[in-house]
Amino acid sequence: MGGFRHATAFLLVLAAGLAAAAAGAEENPALVEALAIMRDRGMIDDAKHAELVSKNSAWEASHSSWLSRLEWTGDFRGRLENFWYDEDDFDVDSPDRNRGRYRLRIGARAKVNEVVTAGFMLASGDFNGTGCENRSTNRSAGTGADFDMDPICINQAWVELAMPKRFLPEGMTLKSIVGKQANPFVWRNGRDTLVWDNDITPEGVAVQLTAAPGDQLSLFGNAGYFISDENSAGPSSDPHVAAVQGGLGFTPTEDIESGARLSWYGWQSVSDTFLASGASFGNLTPQDFSVGEVAAYVRFKHFENWPVLVYGQFAQNFDAESLAGAGGDQDQGWAAGIEVGDRKHFVLVGAGYSEQEANFAPAQFTDSDLFDGFTNREGWLVYLGRELWSNTELNVTFFKGDAIDDDAIFAVPGAPSADRMRLQTDFLVKF
Repeated sequence: MGGFRHATAFLLVLAAGLAAAAAGAEENPALVEALAIMRDRGMIDDAKHAELVSKNSAWEASHSSWLSRLEWTGDFRGRLENFWYDEDDFDVDSPDRNRGRYRLRIGARAKVNEVVTAGFMLASGDFNGTGCENRSTNRSAGTGADFDMDPICINQAWVELAMPKRFLPEGMTLKSIVGKQANPFVWRNGRDTLVWDNDITPEGVAVQLTAAPGDQLSLFGNAGYFISDENSAGPSSDPHVAAVQGGLGFTPTEDIESGARLSWYGWQSVSDTFLASGASFGNLTPQDFSVGEVAAYVRFKHFENWPVLVYGQFAQNFDAESLAGAGGDQDQGWAAGIEVGDRKHFVLVGAGYSEQEANFAPAQFTDSDLFDGFTNREGWLVYLGRELWSNTELNVTFFKGDAIDDDAIFAVPGAPSADRMRLQTDFLVKF
């Protein structure tokens, strides 16, 4: 009889082990239940049962499934886009057009240990022959032929190394991120799209520092080294940017929040290919780029459902060259705007204005929505957003753009008319 009991116990444990393997061993209720059956049938006593349950819990804690460590994120956006063109100062009169577009993004991150976190994001996009477009994760309906398959692009792939908190003063964080990553120099206080399109995910290494020396004051700093075009001539000739940014947040009262930052972007080893890319979007060549930028915002929260945000930024290229007939260095860009409301409670309404001279920054990285990605442009936008249901939004944005200077030197062959209106109607679902 004892042999039968031992055989039964063995079979119960074996079955539970197989169930654990099939389930990935994240949690093993089958094994816990088998141990309870063995105790109830007198195969093991209470002390042995408690010991085995404790060992099983310790093992599960140290051997959790990798799937359980992944934090998933994603969204789908459907967009209807309309363009209306006027004949501009270059005698360009592009035809009006409409298109449907979508964006799909899905990603995950996993905290590997106290120091290391890794993550990735895949996204839709248009393939340009060498890779997916750098300033858009949208895909237009009918881009391919005969409903062919759409490409999936690696939008982010990175590893983060964080300094353990026990080695840092209270309220401070320090981390380095290596790989293709979210842009560390962009914040979410208003539409931060003057120097960088928000879809840009630079490739290289960044260091990020935050500190909170007081209840009302917070500090942050970012530094980065990113390579935009690797070539065979050697690492010293790769077009790259070394950047540094510092800023603060200040909350003098419960109803007022403010912040400011100062950034510097030094582009080096700019190649003919790099300059040609910028020229195709409005830069006047030859040019170098050492861009300084300052931005600030104030948020008034006295009315809970109707907060007010005022924001602005200014950028200047200190290496811009004055070219004959170009009206000076063409080295400045600025933007300002206001937002009122909250899309979750009632509605968010915003308006802004921007002016971008031809050489204020590398044109191939500027916002692709406001002026189609071109410099030598000025114009305004209005937008509103409403959360229809949890994680489901309707957003509408209207853009109006014009050329700043109509000298022939500013003409970009093959570019759409600078004088145009653009309407985007977005249905966004987050999951």
